[in-house]
Amino acid sequence: MTPPGAPRVSVVVNTLDRAASLALTLEALGRLDYPGFEVVVVNGPSTDDTDEVLERWRGRIKVGRCPDRNLSQSRNVGIALAAGEVVAFIDDDAYPDPAWLDRLVEAYDDPEVAGGGGPVYDHTGHEIQCWVSFADRLGHVWHNKQRDVDRSALLAFPLSREFVTLIGTNSSFRRDALLEVGGFDEDFVYYLDETELCCRLIDRGYVIRNLDDGFVYHKFLPNDIREDNRVFKDSYQILKSRFLMALRHGTHNHSFLEVAESMVTAVDTLRGHYDEHVASGDLVEEDRAKFEQDCHLAADDALECALRPPRTRPAAWFGARRAPFLPFATLRPAGRRLHLCFLSAEYPPDPVNGIGRQIHALATGLAASGHHVRVLTRSATHDRVDLEEGVWVHRLVPRPHAAPEEPALASLPAHLWDHSATLHDELVRIHTHRPVDLVQVPNWDSEGIASVLDGRVRTVVFLHTPLRSVAAVDERFGVALEGGDPDLLGLLAGERYVYQHSDGVVACGRRIVADVERAYDVRFDPARIGIVPHGLPDVALVPTGAPGGAPARAQRRPGRVRVLFAGRLEPRKGIDTVLAAIPRCLERTGDVVFTIAGDDSFEDGSGATYRRRFEAANPDLAGQVVFTGRVDDDALRALYADADVFVAPSRFESFGLTVIEAMMFAVPVIVTSGFMVDLVEDGDGGIVVEPGDVDGLAAALLRLVASDEERRAMGRRARARYEACFTVDAMASAAEAFYEALTAQPAAETA
Repeated sequence: MTPPGAPRVSVVVNTLDRAASLALTLEALGRLDYPGFEVVVVNGPSTDDTDEVLERWRGRIKVGRCPDRNLSQSRNVGIALAAGEVVAFIDDDAYPDPAWLDRLVEAYDDPEVAGGGGPVYDHTGHEIQCWVSFADRLGHVWHNKQRDVDRSALLAFPLSREFVTLIGTNSSFRRDALLEVGGFDEDFVYYLDETELCCRLIDRGYVIRNLDDGFVYHKFLPNDIREDNRVFKDSYQILKSRFLMALRHGTHNHSFLEVAESMVTAVDTLRGHYDEHVASGDLVEEDRAKFEQDCHLAADDALECALRPPRTRPAAWFGARRAPFLPFATLRPAGRRLHLCFLSAEYPPDPVNGIGRQIHALATGLAASGHHVRVLTRSATHDRVDLEEGVWVHRLVPRPHAAPEEPALASLPAHLWDHSATLHDELVRIHTHRPVDLVQVPNWDSEGIASVLDGRVRTVVFLHTPLRSVAAVDERFGVALEGGDPDLLGLLAGERYVYQHSDGVVACGRRIVADVERAYDVRFDPARIGIVPHGLPDVALVPTGAPGGAPARAQRRPGRVRVLFAGRLEPRKGIDTVLAAIPRCLERTGDVVFTIAGDDSFEDGSGATYRRRFEAANPDLAGQVVFTGRVDDDALRALYADADVFVAPSRFESFGLTVIEAMMFAVPVIVTSGFMVDLVEDGDGGIVVEPGDVDGLAAALLRLVASDEERRAMGRRARARYEACFTVDAMASAAEAFYEALTAQPAAETA
């Protein structure tokens, strides 16, 4: 419901052949904070899948049609359908900040204000395209990219030479004022359409206001006049609009000679654009030749338009098409909407390991519940911000920072500090704009150390396998640590500092909490510990209405039982135990094939990889033991779907995502005791063996290989356990409850 006194808003999206981008714009509108708005989409003569996108939103949005490639005409159709007191425009290649409309309506606290707009980010989502815009009557438009003194009222007087204008993708107007001036002038087919409208509104005595908030992210996609590289190829409409603006409005306070000179200057400026881009290869000679022809054609057409009345619409035309207000349903959580940030060095679509996968699953799960969620991660190229699966993803290039002053962190590796400090800079930028309820940071590599040091935002550490636990089972790390490796010592110091000074802890189970407390000599406040079992999206495609049943899987190959191991080939994952058990199994039965999937580049301490040593020692088993190396997600899912048994004999796991994946696919699992007690009980979905127990692992494998019936029964129980405990919804609900409870407490006093 719209708050008392707040105007109802009609958001108009004018679209043409941008089905995929339009879908994202509509999704983003569904995440706005403002409660009282409707959405009007006006589709031009699109030839792509736009109609299919609009069909999916049937009943939730108003849909209009514009038969011509004319943006002003399309905008007028949107105004006609709008029932709100304020009409806001956003492009089909843009999406708004969640507070967009809340800020825009603040412009209308004065009845003299007819239009308002906010800042716009460029295609990177991180750099400002426009903070405030100005124009003159000759058609010059310039954008300030930084905050400026508000000159809206000073420049708002009839026939002013310069005035504040709005950028079309982030603009709004009083509907009554739009009808008063006839809406958009349809002679401005593209370019300067909103500027010319602002000029006419100011000439009527209204004010156009630029705001310092109400952001829009403009991805600036190609269209029929702009290439993929954002270079304008066809300038006819730009020239025509520029000439027409000068001819129709410039003569009020400029001589005709000045108007003509401004038109020549516009041509010369664009000619330089073509010369530059033909020389660089972005455009070709044919493009420049067309430009020279268009200069004359656009001038003639602009003069013809200037000699006749503007192509605006009478108020009755708008009134006859007005449709009842259609409130747009937005995505909102059942309780308080949280603003959450997650730090992760890895994030899809880049390759990810366990931490990145869990952050992705948790972030998207919470976003699907209606919370505002951001992930701050690394970029190898440039800073950018994108809305992906409902999550605001901030990709940042690490920058050098002065070393932390905290003595306990003197040995923290510089590259890790730079990464953490860069992410924290972005966190502060976000927090300044909209307060962040909490930031969740992984313990690995101390990514959140800068946020913990600063203390401005409540920081929660997400417990994964700690470095001391890795060193205890991986000889390479253990030797380096005993030898006083400065980087490892710095990492340990950073980890311990995060544990000591964080505001809370999120853990997948009690075991990892106890392990960290023991290994690092810390104690966590029980009231600030959240137990959030990991969850993964269901990619096994279970048939509807079949809880606990077998998911849709690849057809089982007849004959041999297929055993799968998935993970890095390193001691912590127990690969040595697997490889030692395989020959013992194959001595007893030939009805089994082993697939070893995962990064096989790790050496075993002898200078050779585990794979190389095994293949050298067992050349006769090549047909029954297959090493795949690292595989992508699709290939891994195919392996799960084809597996009969999954084996994960890890020496240490904070949880065990691969086990959840296997259970998702109704595959019985063999796991080690102690480290996966929260996942599997012996006989309930799998078999539990001791870490490093080759004989025990071989016996468990032979038991499952021998009984198809037992494998299927255990697989069904594994699937049921996944559905009950390890879905994304279950994880997001547990996290949400903890975040709500933690943020309701006073900030922690850390030692």
